[in-house]
Amino acid sequence: MPSVSPAYIQSTVSYLVSLGISTDDISLTSQHHDSLAGSSRVDMDVYVELLNQGVALTNNSLFGFELGKHIQAKDYGVLGYLVESCENLAQAINALTRFDALVADIGTTSVFFESADTRVEWVPKSADCKQMVLRNTTAWVATVYKILGSVCQLHAVTFTFPLSIAEKGILKKWFNCEVMDKANSNAIIFPQHLLHIPFTSENKAMFSALVKVTEEELLACNSQFNANQHEDISHKVVALLKANPTLKGCDQQRVANALFISPRTLQRKLKQSGTSFQQILNSERKARLDDLLKHHSIADTADLLGFQEQSSFTHVFKKWFSTTPLKYQKQLGSKQ
Repeated sequence: MPSVSPAYIQSTVSYLVSLGISTDDISLTSQHHDSLAGSSRVDMDVYVELLNQGVALTNNSLFGFELGKHIQAKDYGVLGYLVESCENLAQAINALTRFDALVADIGTTSVFFESADTRVEWVPKSADCKQMVLRNTTAWVATVYKILGSVCQLHAVTFTFPLSIAEKGILKKWFNCEVMDKANSNAIIFPQHLLHIPFTSENKAMFSALVKVTEEELLACNSQFNANQHEDISHKVVALLKANPTLKGCDQQRVANALFISPRTLQRKLKQSGTSFQQILNSERKARLDDLLKHHSIADTADLLGFQEQSSFTHVFKKWFSTTPLKYQKQLGSKQ
């Protein structure tokens, strides 16, 4: 069943409240209440219904667009964490296409490289998709704007659904490019050179915004989990680590923040699944080890695997393989 993170519901309700709309005016079904009460996932239909309520309550046919402009790092959850860890837009898009479902399994992202342009297409899993596509497209572009600034110039944005002349005018002004409706796909088209512009320190601010979720919000979120419900989140931790170009700074605190839970809750849930964060981290380190040692020095390998000191790496390495990194690296070289 297609679903989204509860953060998608929470951010939509919070945006409506910021517009002066009372929560009493938002028709929350029992399913909505469950989502706000901490369900691990929320059905896509609930999310679509809430977006359509936003249209009616604001009398704005571009509600999804307005909501997307107000995206915050914490609304992305896992994706905010992934984007923060990337070096450029190419890596960020790769993380998006591989792990979007961790946050919202409501569509499929594909990337196409044309002569001079890159086309990112999104196919929603709902026929009632206008507000969902508007929100998703706008939030994605708003995030890139924050990171790359004025250098981010799009060539075109296309939508499969019809838009009025007034709607197209509003969208064209904000996206600062051609906007086409009734197209074959929902797509963002931009010059390929944007893929390799290094992310500035602003992407660090995105992660800071994510971890600055107040202690009250974290406690509230944590208390919403059913203590008796066993949830295997080990696959999410694995996906988070695999999505990172390096394992530098990939500690339990940061991963827990990305999953909207406390480190203690993460530790407990992983224990219920028969593993631990350290076991998952070490497995990922071992999976990357041979390739790194073939192309990097031992010191650089240790750094890329997230060890603060080479001596710590050497100590752990001896436990793993009963030999030193240097001897192991020489053996790898002799096999080539």
